[in-house]
Amino acid sequence: MKDYISDNKGLTRQSEVEDVNGKRMSAMTIFSMAINYMRKHLIGALNDAFPGIEEGDVIFVITVPAIWNDGAKQFMREAAIAVRIGRD
Repeated sequence: MKDYISDNKGLTRQSEVEDVNGKRMSAMTIFSMAINYMRKHLIGALNDAFPGIEEGDVIFVITVPAIWNDGAKQFMREAAIAVRIGRD
């Protein structure tokens, strides 16, 4: 049995997301891409408002719902680390 997020089992490294056309992709890839997009957008917006700001000047905080299980919380940590905004 394949692990899909819609199975309500929580996020795991093996979780996949299926698009409307039935194509499946790793949830880790999708979440990492979304976090990376937000990181780049934030740094760009900060640079527009405060020229000269560097990414190292920013502390990133990602919150997750308290009801998420430990595996799903770990999944988000790993997705953040994958795009270099979490602690190694």
